[in-house]
Amino acid sequence: MKRKGLIRAAVAAGAALATVAVASPAQASQDVTVHVLQCPMTYCATAGYGWFHADPIGSTPGDALKACDLDADGYGVKAWLYNRNTGNLIRTASTAGHSSPYCTGWQTGDLPEQTPVWLKVCKVSSTKADVCATGAEGWS
Repeated sequence: MKRKGLIRAAVAAGAALATVAVASPAQASQDVTVHVLQCPMTYCATAGYGWFHADPIGSTPGDALKACDLDADGYGVKAWLYNRNTGNLIRTASTAGHSSPYCTGWQTGDLPEQTPVWLKVCKVSSTKADVCATGAEGWS
């Protein structure tokens, strides 16, 4: 019982920095959505998010990445999708150069089934990345 409480506390602490939504474990593939906050404090609202969509559904493609900027603060939102096993960058999506609110189109390309992925999302300016969040629960 004590262990469950510690696990819940750890999960809650991680969720304060990044909101990660994953598909049901019963499915063959998992999506990942990572929200980046407006500031490094846990009580700040979301500035935007990156979304990896594993499998196609209707007009939404699979193995696809997009970034969305929800906050007109002068920063864009950039998402990086990595292979968790190798650390290699797979693709990026960035809202740079667009006024908020704005979402990129889907950045796509086929990945081998069950490729484990890691998603990093940051607020970005022309000179730096600021206030980042990560999520590593996804599979292609």
